[in-house]
Amino acid sequence: MRGVTLEALPRPDAPPHEQPSYERHAGLHVVRLAGDDYEMGHQHGTLLREAVRRGPVPHFARYLEKLAASGVLGSAGVPLARAIGAALGHTVGRVIARQMPAHVRRALDGLADGARLDRGELLRAVTMPETYLWAVTRFQQLAGPAVAPRLSVPLYGCTSLAAWGAATTHGRVLHGRNFDYQGVGSWDREQVVAFHDPKDGQPYVSITAAGVLLGGITAMNAAGLTLVVHQHMACGELDLGGLPVGIVGDQVMRHARTLDDARRILDDHVPNGAWTYVVTSARESALLCYEVTSRRRASFVAEGDVFAYSNLFLDRRLDGIEHHFYPTYWRHNVSRYLRGRAMLEQARGSIDADAIASFLGDAGDPACRLRSSIAVLSTVASVVFDAGRGVVHVATGRAPVSSHPYVAFDLTTRAPLAGEPALHGGERRSTEPARRAFDAYREGYEAHFHDADVPRARAHLDTARAVEPGQPVYHFVAGLLALGADDPRRAEACLAAAIACGHPDAERLAGFHLWRGRARDLLGDRDGARRDYREARLGDANVRRAAERGLGAPFRGGRPAIEWNFGEVVSP
Repeated sequence: MRGVTLEALPRPDAPPHEQPSYERHAGLHVVRLAGDDYEMGHQHGTLLREAVRRGPVPHFARYLEKLAASGVLGSAGVPLARAIGAALGHTVGRVIARQMPAHVRRALDGLADGARLDRGELLRAVTMPETYLWAVTRFQQLAGPAVAPRLSVPLYGCTSLAAWGAATTHGRVLHGRNFDYQGVGSWDREQVVAFHDPKDGQPYVSITAAGVLLGGITAMNAAGLTLVVHQHMACGELDLGGLPVGIVGDQVMRHARTLDDARRILDDHVPNGAWTYVVTSARESALLCYEVTSRRRASFVAEGDVFAYSNLFLDRRLDGIEHHFYPTYWRHNVSRYLRGRAMLEQARGSIDADAIASFLGDAGDPACRLRSSIAVLSTVASVVFDAGRGVVHVATGRAPVSSHPYVAFDLTTRAPLAGEPALHGGERRSTEPARRAFDAYREGYEAHFHDADVPRARAHLDTARAVEPGQPVYHFVAGLLALGADDPRRAEACLAAAIACGHPDAERLAGFHLWRGRARDLLGDRDGARRDYREARLGDANVRRAAERGLGAPFRGGRPAIEWNFGEVVSP
């Protein structure tokens, strides 16, 4: 409840609003932290101790092993893959950790002491993003462009949408952001609104999760700057000698008052991998897009009065350094960017915070829930910043959180904003049956990925199919689960339903045929299988290769490695 304090930790001269405290509001954890890095880390850990244990820290610490166990390398490779995942955390993760500045180490020490966490597990968790990137990059480099599609790991994205000046109803800068990342079931359940009052900088608020420190991911400061970060999974330029993600953004929030300040701070850091920082300034009514890899960088102030971003570099100086090794993912990246931009352009002059929230809750093409949606399976956090008022609207509920109401918080009072209407735009972007079906799809993912519970995952997919029978990918994933459970008869029926639904992308429809051909092979229907394989030759390169193999020899079985974010198999 509000008012729970840590009496031993506040600075002696701290005014009442700076006292470390905790409350629960609309299902969100709200904490107020003050002092030096160790003190704020300790306060975070103490106030959120139980939530930290339920949140993304233990999930991230074991993420690579979970990923391996889910079938990334196929069922035969699971024991080896699990061992590789653990080894990466202990080796590559430690290399990344050594680059952390002393003040970040102190903050992590405070968190470990306050939450009573094992320091090794905590370091594996906080270094997971770059360890994961390192693994993806090395697979790409070792496989080469001709074989790169065989890489089978989940790929994530985020969406930023901003408007200012004449584009908004009031002229102020509005900056919306979906944070799409690992942590479904942990991050979205343990979201935190953290008000920071650091001894060495200005106040800021970060929208984070229990156990995730600093303000370098999604934040707004007292000078009216907002900052979000986007990850570039498809870029191979990574060097572990740089600064881990989240640290430089936190320095921007603490010390920058203008976009020039932000640019100088970003110029002074060397990153590990490929990231983009989108920074807006309420006072300057402007937006800075800062794109980096470990070897190069490009930045620009956006022209016009609207701006959209997904996970592909926009500056021409970075042309040609991203690999299109997963066609479905790349099509989604491009379509999210184009869709976001189009919605902003169409609404120019009438954009308010609820309009931004509605765009962030967009479910995409009705013909396929996973094709071009902005609200995706991995949308574990979503905000709309109105920095000119010092207000942040934070989405509540389960992933995709941008499909649920947003509640407002005030940076000046460090509290929920009394009397401010909730934003419901995201809810209005889809029907109740569509949300119910997608919730069932998410539950199927959690059962499959977190618990390896295939029967429960299949039951959830059956619910999704019953509620929205016109969604092809729900049938497709149900078919893949049936194949993995040695149930080819059920798999054939599900895959036939997916084909009957059709798909806006001919390449995806070809993939449905590939897997139905495999189900038919397992049922002894070789002629039917060959017909499907011939249809599958219209697919992406990886599907075409698999279809040619199927025409040459019958499929003998195996567990599909499902990429749940897009309902796909990256390397069939």
